[in-house]
Amino acid sequence: MARVYCPHCGRLVDKLIEGMCEDCYIEKYPLITVKDKTLLKCKYCGAVYLRGKWVRARKTGTEELVKRILAEKATVRGIVEKIDVQEIGNKLHLHVTVKGSPHPLIAERALAYQIEFSYDNDICIDCREMLSKREFALLQVRGTPRGLDDAMKKKIFQIVEQELYKLKDKRIGYISDIKNTENGVDIYTTSAGLARHLAYVIHKHFPSQIVETAKNIGVKDGRRLYHMTYAVIIITYKPGDIIVLKGERKSTISINNKFIVLYSIETKKYEQITIRELLSSKPLLIGNS
Repeated sequence: MARVYCPHCGRLVDKLIEGMCEDCYIEKYPLITVKDKTLLKCKYCGAVYLRGKWVRARKTGTEELVKRILAEKATVRGIVEKIDVQEIGNKLHLHVTVKGSPHPLIAERALAYQIEFSYDNDICIDCREMLSKREFALLQVRGTPRGLDDAMKKKIFQIVEQELYKLKDKRIGYISDIKNTENGVDIYTTSAGLARHLAYVIHKHFPSQIVETAKNIGVKDGRRLYHMTYAVIIITYKPGDIIVLKGERKSTISINNKFIVLYSIETKKYEQITIRELLSSKPLLIGNS
C-alpha cells in the first residue's frame, strides 16, 4: 500500500482520515471540548454552582465534583480514567486522562488533557444564611512596640490559609473579610470558634499573648449574644533594643516564643522573663544599641 504525506504536518503515513493523519485528527478533534471555562464558586465554603445547585467537594468527593464540572462545562467523548486536581489562586487546573477515539477508523487510546477553569466568586445560600445571623467575631493581630512588617503579615496570611485548608471539612465558620491596618491585621469571621482557633494557631508561631474581650450586642431566644474579639499581641523587639522596664534600663539579648532574655544596664545582670510578664509590665522602647 502506497504511503501518503499528511498535508497538515508533512509526515509520511499509511492513510489519511478526512484529509489528515491520525495524530493531526486527534489534535484537531480532542476527546474533551470545553464549552465554558468559568465556574461560580462560594468564596467562603468553596461550593461550586452546577445545574442550579451549590455542590461541595466534601459531600461528593473531589473527583466526583470534577466529573460533574466536566459534564456541565465540557463535552467528553470517551471514558474518564484519571483526574488530577490543583487549585492555584483563582484557577482550577485539571489533568484529565480520557480513553476513547474521535473517529471510527482510529483505535481507542488513552489521551491526556490539561484544562483550566477560572473562578468567579459569589456566596452560596447556606453561607448567606449564616452571614445574615450576624454572629461575627474579630481576630486582631498587632505588633508591639513596632507594627507588623510585610514579611510578618505574609507569614500570618500563610498560616491562616493553611489552617483553613485543614478545617475545610468542618463547619466551624468562615472568614468574611480581612483588612490590613497600619500596624497589623484584622480578620473578621462568622463564628467566635474560628476566630479563637486561628488566634491560638498564630500565637504558637510568634512570641505573643492573646487577649479576649466580649461585648454584649443583645438577646436572642432568651440568650445573651456577644461580639467576641481575640487580639494576638506579637512582640516585635529586636536584639539590642534598649527598654525601660519597671524604671530600669535593659537591653534585649534574645527572644523566642516563650521568653525574652534581658541585660540590666544598671546592675550588669541577665534575667529571663516570660512574654506575658514583659507585656504586663508595659515596657518603653527608648532606642537600639
